[in-house]
Amino acid sequence: MFTLHSDDIQTNPDAASSRPVSQPVPTKTSRRGPVLIVEDDEDHADLLKATIEDLGYRVDWAANGREALAHIEETPPSLLLVDLFMPVMGGIEFLHVIKRSPTLSAIPKAVMTTANDQMIAVKEDVIVLHKPIDFATLTDLLEQHCERAETVA
Repeated sequence: MFTLHSDDIQTNPDAASSRPVSQPVPTKTSRRGPVLIVEDDEDHADLLKATIEDLGYRVDWAANGREALAHIEETPPSLLLVDLFMPVMGGIEFLHVIKRSPTLSAIPKAVMTTANDQMIAVKEDVIVLHKPIDFATLTDLLEQHCERAETVA
């Protein structure tokens, strides 16, 4: 199990403002769905959820792959952020189930790991976010695949 500490998400406010603005890449899934964090460490999930919500996106959380599958049927996400090592149904098994479904396989997926194994990206057709998660990389991923939640003025 991995633990995300407040310093695990590297922020660089200058990096976000200096990045070129890129056009989102259309996907086969809805950009309106929430980001679904699939993570058994509640503290890690809470920190990641707060960070993403602060950027203006809706976020849901599932503690393992089985909970995530049930959640996806009710509320299809625009992006999955998946921890690899979880109880009940781990990230690899969850990704295999998603991959076998023509509908679910179109959902963009990113795994969060400290492992330095790039084979997971090729084998599972996912984006790899290495812990500590780089803030600019996370922001780019969200901008590419998700639509910000409506804000009430």
